[in-house]
Amino acid sequence: MILLLLSTLAWGQVPEYTQIEQGEPAPFSGRLFNEEASQLIADQLANCVEKCQIEMDYQLGLALAKKEEELRQIKSQHKYDKEVLQLKIEAQQERIEELEKLKTPPKKQLWFTLGLISGVGITISIAKAVN
Repeated sequence: MILLLLSTLAWGQVPEYTQIEQGEPAPFSGRLFNEEASQLIADQLANCVEKCQIEMDYQLGLALAKKEEELRQIKSQHKYDKEVLQLKIEAQQERIEELEKLKTPPKKQLWFTLGLISGVGITISIAKAVN
């Protein structure tokens, strides 16, 4: 019901603009406005500040949202790069450990004992052969 009553306010008179020249009833050249036309202009001027503020807030919100999205993408890319590098480091560590195992014999004590015994045996056999 209230909307029906308020909608009648929107059906005002059409603004009229009249062109006049100097020498006619007005003392200057220009446009003559009726009350509805001057009220329309006044309303548009009054709403300009609000419209400008709304548009500025909207554009600022768009810019902030764009920067937030860029920041999220950069953080996501950084996290991905960090994880990839961490996995590469772990793979290299595993490779180093495998190479270390290949480099050293598995049973150091056995090889040391065999080397000691064969060295002593060769030394004794050379000493007997020389005598």
